Amino acid sequence: MKMKKILYYTTFLVLLLITYSCDQKIDNMYEGKSRIQFMYYTLDYNKKMVPINKQTFSFGMRPDNVEADTAKIIVEFLGTPSDVDRFYNVNIFKDSTTAVEGTHYKKFEKKQIFKAGKLRDTLKILVYRKDLSASFTNPQDVLLGLELEASEDFDLGMRDGLRATLHINNYLSEPVWWSSSLRYDYIGFYHPKKWKILISFNSKFANVETCPFDVNNEGRSYFTGLANYLNAIPTFDDETGARIYIDRMVMPGN
Repeated sequence: MKMKKILYYTTFLVLLLITYSCDQKIDNMYEGKSRIQFMYYTLDYNKKMVPINKQTFSFGMRPDNVEADTAKIIVEFLGTPSDVDRFYNVNIFKDSTTAVEGTHYKKFEKKQIFKAGKLRDTLKILVYRKDLSASFTNPQDVLLGLELEASEDFDLGMRDGLRATLHINNYLSEPVWWSSSLRYDYIGFYHPKKWKILISFNSKFANVETCPFDVNNEGRSYFTGLANYLNAIPTFDDETGARIYIDRMVMPGN
């Protein structure tokens, strides 16, 4: 009997803590509706949570003849899957937006469909390349701020997932994992051509958010290979003409 009482009180305390914790992070209390949010974290190769600090669509990854493409932003919900389509609302958050409608992206509807049976869906935005700078030495990102709004079908979810900022550019922007101390000390400053060489070694380097390789595993052989490649095969910055090495760029004649 005593064990049952202990188990009862322990279960009660755990539920109380979970309720309190959720209440601190959710804008609206759960009242039967599912709660909508942008996906604001991912899992790395070790299954650890990695916050998504920004979402980037880069034409630098696309062939030169691609003038328009679709940026995809994952939307998810907390609740029970539905057997019918539901709708959510997304607004442009103007305070963090520099992108121009019709120039950098195609106008999209505020009301979006969340397909039946799905736990995640995708907000698709057509973006344009023509007026984006391709300069790496003077990089330019245009920003599209997005904000979710409650609808008849969805309340709002976690605060960290209610807004997302889409960075749109035309150069190969630095991946999130590059500056980690477990890599940076061996691969040095970021340059798109260095990244492309690593991708040619192993396609897993192409993931922008996470990377399975560092100096504690087979990554060291790739990083050494990058340095050897740059020493053996002259590789140049397209804008300045400087030769790229693992730890520096050298201008012609120096």
